[in-house]
Amino acid sequence: MIIDIIYTSLIYAIYYTARIIPIIAIGIFVTNFAIYTGLMKKLDWLIYPISSTANISTISALSVVTCTFSTTAGYSMLADGLNKKTISQQEVIVTTIISSFPSILSHLFTFFFPVVIPILGLTTGSLYVCIVGLVSIIKSCTGIILAKLWLPKKYQDQNTQLHAPDQADNKAKNNKSALTKSTKSTYRMVKKIVITMFIMLFLVSVAFEMNFFDYFSAVLDPITSSLGLESEVALISATEIVNSYAGIILAGNLQSEGLVSTKGVLIALLLGTVISLSARSVKHSLPLHISLFGPKLGSKTVAINAVMTFIIDVLFIAILLII
Repeated sequence: MIIDIIYTSLIYAIYYTARIIPIIAIGIFVTNFAIYTGLMKKLDWLIYPISSTANISTISALSVVTCTFSTTAGYSMLADGLNKKTISQQEVIVTTIISSFPSILSHLFTFFFPVVIPILGLTTGSLYVCIVGLVSIIKSCTGIILAKLWLPKKYQDQNTQLHAPDQADNKAKNNKSALTKSTKSTYRMVKKIVITMFIMLFLVSVAFEMNFFDYFSAVLDPITSSLGLESEVALISATEIVNSYAGIILAGNLQSEGLVSTKGVLIALLLGTVISLSARSVKHSLPLHISLFGPKLGSKTVAINAVMTFIIDVLFIAILLII
């Protein structure tokens, strides 16, 4: 039994480390290469409006833009800036919050459009996508407000070296030199991240294999019953806790058979997110954040984002129950 758990957890840790590390490496490499060659300056038209509006540095604004394509790559840029002490811990936190909506956009063509809407149907699927989008927009707007409150007005101008390297780095404008410097910088940082990420993923997998988070399922029945919802709602929520795709498929099947309403499906999926939020944060977000930002800041970032999502999701569930 113990041997099986260790073996399964090792495979899980190896698989996801091998899957995520290349994306992190690419994110860090691209950031360094853009800085050393002066390419960052050419992105001013896109980056400056974000940095000035949100009162964040250019590297953080670039991270927000990158999250539209890959959250992992975007966060890797933040980790690189934090490691070089060009951005603060507070800025890392607010930037991850601001990145909520761009991160959702990255899933539009990989999950929401090809999976959610076809399975749940145009009406229910579109409503669910809109709710998820609104949740992320509210989070992003909150992040901008926090940035304006936490970070000084002049903060956005403190990282001008990201646009124009100093005299010592002028030679890096040569592509070959920039490539070498970027590769070395990326290697040093990724080497530290790999070890932390592997250990975290292994420990998390062990916890799940030992059914540490099973209590979530037991909570659902009394909650749905007290809210006067269909019994199928608890089944959808419990399934979504285990696997998002399975929860969506089950919801689509039950709705097509007339066993659950559109309102029931929306509440079930949101309730599944609320109940499983801490488990998902531990399994997916925590290893990545700790490996990139360190134990203290990584845990704080995950906790703040999770609490915000939890509160907003509960608010939307309450609105759906009233309607």
